Amino acid sequence: MKNGPYDLLITDSLKQALSGRSAFKESLQNNPDAISGYLVEFFSRNLQDLFEGIAGESADKAAAQIRLINDLLRHVQQLAAIKASDAVPAEVEVLRWLGDHGADAKLPQTGLRHPWLFTAGRGTPSLLNELRTEMGSCDRLDILVSFITMSGLRKIRDVLDTITAQNATGRQGTTIRILTTTYMAATEKKALDELALLPGCLVKVSLDGRRTRLHAKAWMFHRDTGFGTAYVGSANLSAAAMTGGLEWTVKFSQREQAALFERAHANFETLWEDAEFQPYHPEQEGHQEALIEALKQQSGREPGLSPLLGFLEVSPKPFQQDILDQLAFEREHGRNRNLLVAATGTGKTVMAALDYRRFARQSGGLPRLLFVAHRIQILQQAQRVFQQVLGNSQFGELLGDGFQPTSNQHLFAVINSLHSQALVQKLGADYWAMVVVDECHHIAANMFSGFVKEVKPKLLLGLTATPERADGQPITTYFDARPDGSPAAELRLWHALELQLLCPFEYYGCDDETDFSKVNWNGAGEIRDISNLVEGNSLRAQAMLREWLRLTSNPADSKTLVFCVSIAHANFIADFLCKNGIQAMAVHSETNRLERDTAPQRLQNGELSALVTVDLYNEGIDLPFVDTLILLRPTQS
Repeated sequence: MKNGPYDLLITDSLKQALSGRSAFKESLQNNPDAISGYLVEFFSRNLQDLFEGIAGESADKAAAQIRLINDLLRHVQQLAAIKASDAVPAEVEVLRWLGDHGADAKLPQTGLRHPWLFTAGRGTPSLLNELRTEMGSCDRLDILVSFITMSGLRKIRDVLDTITAQNATGRQGTTIRILTTTYMAATEKKALDELALLPGCLVKVSLDGRRTRLHAKAWMFHRDTGFGTAYVGSANLSAAAMTGGLEWTVKFSQREQAALFERAHANFETLWEDAEFQPYHPEQEGHQEALIEALKQQSGREPGLSPLLGFLEVSPKPFQQDILDQLAFEREHGRNRNLLVAATGTGKTVMAALDYRRFARQSGGLPRLLFVAHRIQILQQAQRVFQQVLGNSQFGELLGDGFQPTSNQHLFAVINSLHSQALVQKLGADYWAMVVVDECHHIAANMFSGFVKEVKPKLLLGLTATPERADGQPITTYFDARPDGSPAAELRLWHALELQLLCPFEYYGCDDETDFSKVNWNGAGEIRDISNLVEGNSLRAQAMLREWLRLTSNPADSKTLVFCVSIAHANFIADFLCKNGIQAMAVHSETNRLERDTAPQRLQNGELSALVTVDLYNEGIDLPFVDTLILLRPTQS
């Protein structure tokens, strides 16, 4: 035996072979369930060897095999002192179907018991033909695919029509459940419409392709007889995948691979109950419009930087509901000024909007709301989210960066404008019933600090992903203290990654040999000192490009944000990238507003490969299509 890993039951012969050799062994004496699995496998393997070793003509060999199995069964039953329950008759037959339709029934070529690997190889069963046959013999069908196209639906439409048809008494045929997404805009609306209109066919779809990047493909055929089958692999419901593509798909059975089948079934049920997947039916109000909008956003044909949040009423995800319940708990205990800490990408603004919606329902109207941030882009996105959650496209007005509201009832305001117009002093500290402060790690700054101390709403909610400030000043002192001193609700980055709410990231630190030791950190001249080292530094820029080329297939195909120290540095880097074949644009405070506003869309549709920026996309911005970040400035974040 060669050195290496094994998973073998140690028999007498194997124990002898291991004598004198270094081996790691694990006792199963306290795990009878595990023991039974190993013993059954050992007995089955030996029995197979016994059967294959019986000599003779076909008929004699079959008779000998039957005698052997019946003798073994009787012997085992006697040893175990249990009543003999069954035996195999002299003529061996296999039940293929029970019922009146068995004579003309078509069963899968690969059977209902044994596993199979479909590889689109010559001379092997066709995946499409097997799926069609499986559909014709199942009672319930569950389909999980990333996208659905008409070309794929055409391949199975006739079978779907047949198995879902109702009889004269209205009895339903096969019932079908389908889960899919709008990811990459690959799903075709017409295909979903036709499926949803089939009798007994339920369709659920995730409209937010950036969050639900579903790559699993599974077909589960449930049979009341207990002989279900499942196909798990790489094939979507498209013609290319099912007929011409080089797809690998594994088939396993409920009878022989029960644990795998049950696990796949349980995971499908979990996804089916997930609020991320919403029921779709073309005849339901709002469903078609929402699907069309989601597909447009995923295709990049229209700007859509915030995710579509639902067909009808926006519902919180389970982890968001937990946070909302925690906020409610704090208020029940008299703590109405609360800090919500949640990792970027987990939906802080959505939670704030859901919190306000609950407050509004409790109040019997739309209480006055003030949403404060330091950038107009953050406020524009927040206003859209509140409109979607409330189902009111006219909700709220903006203040700042040229926007002037006609009413202050529901206001999304830049802190500078709020301060310069002295609205709190003019309207009163208790004018707004609820105040939300976004990116509230800025609170310790003079303007934010004065505002939060002065305003007296019924509910104050602070939102941040990073409560730890670089200057060490605490922000929890601006909120009602919990007994343990922690924020009212908290979902940190590492927890979000563990819960698979965010995609994991790869972080590379590259040494460019720039000496920053003489920089007056946190001093008045910090930016100037750093700028003197990096502006016009061609060697550093070349080092950056060399690493980028090493780590990606082609930087020109990426969608990148490059963070620089100063405007001069950003202009230099953008020019450097363009000269090296990477379409880049510097975006900063000196960029005219039209170019600044359209830059993200140009990056999304491929006109640009990189936006080189200074203090513009640091926080509160939603650019889900970006795949690369390059930090060309030192950071203490």
